Amino acid sequence: MERFSAHPSAERAELMPTEIENLVELQAVDLELAQLKARLAAIPETLKRIDAQLASARQRVEDAKAAIKNGEAQKRKHEQEIKSLNEQIDKFRSQSSSVKNNEQYKALLSEIAHAEGEIAAHEEKIIEVMLAADALHAQFAAAESALKAESAVVERQKSEAEKESAADREGIAKAQARSQALRKEIDETLLANYDRILRSRGRALAEVIEHRCTACQVMLRPQVLSNLRAGQEIIHCDSCGRILYYIPEHNVTKVAANTSSIAHQAEREWMFVPSLGSSGAFAVFINHKGNATMKAYDAVTGDAIARRVEKNAIFQTIFADEIRGARNLFVDDADLEEKYKEQLPPEVLDELRHQLPKA
Repeated sequence: MERFSAHPSAERAELMPTEIENLVELQAVDLELAQLKARLAAIPETLKRIDAQLASARQRVEDAKAAIKNGEAQKRKHEQEIKSLNEQIDKFRSQSSSVKNNEQYKALLSEIAHAEGEIAAHEEKIIEVMLAADALHAQFAAAESALKAESAVVERQKSEAEKESAADREGIAKAQARSQALRKEIDETLLANYDRILRSRGRALAEVIEHRCTACQVMLRPQVLSNLRAGQEIIHCDSCGRILYYIPEHNVTKVAANTSSIAHQAEREWMFVPSLGSSGAFAVFINHKGNATMKAYDAVTGDAIARRVEKNAIFQTIFADEIRGARNLFVDDADLEEKYKEQLPPEVLDELRHQLPKA
């Protein structure tokens, strides 16, 4: 675990980093624990899906088998009908010697012809059934082959699921033990606060990198960042409410190659400055090529109300009076002030106002 920023002269500063470190590790363990539990809870559904796949393959085999049996039954039915019709024809022919007139003879021949026609129709049906039987037997063979392959896949998937389940249970046991051990090292009030935020936000802690809460991306006010670096109190993000922590190694500032002059690189910060305008102003402070620039917009109307450029200076120093008491803002458009030189549009104003604490 990396060490956190602390003030070496204060006893509380010595304790705070350890508490925060424990919380950071606890959050990592609790998140892993939640992930393992979710994965373990999903295994029964996975097994159910696997069984459904196998059941589907078995059903295809049964359907193909049933279709073959149905075709054989239809063939036997047609053959039985043909046998019955042939018996009728034999009967009609045996009666032909006893007919007494030509009309009766014609009627008898008509019955015979009708029966022969029905026989021909049944024979056509038998041919159709026999042709379909070839395709059905091919389907049955393919379904059986697919079932065999699916069974092997299912067995492998079930075995893997069982191994994953065992590994997850082992991981859960270890994570729970570590979580319990860490919780014993953390102040009860702080732990209750952590649990409350974790339940409502999914994550209770957020690291601060480059003056920004990495959870909600809102910039920290300078004083808040200073207090966080000092490590003498628990700091919450004004926007998302998470507990903030700061790792110096993750916030290394790049130093210009020529340290005897002002760095020739662009640096900008948007802030709400209460001291500017009648109701405060949204201002952008820029360091670029050795010059410091401030441009401010009225917080109510969005009109540009001030622009100052100071040569051979940095805004942190030359505009210190304006920055004092200001609130950092998150703006993801690097050229916002160039796009709107005279007035900020309503949608931009609304976005900036949304980052201000409610009165």
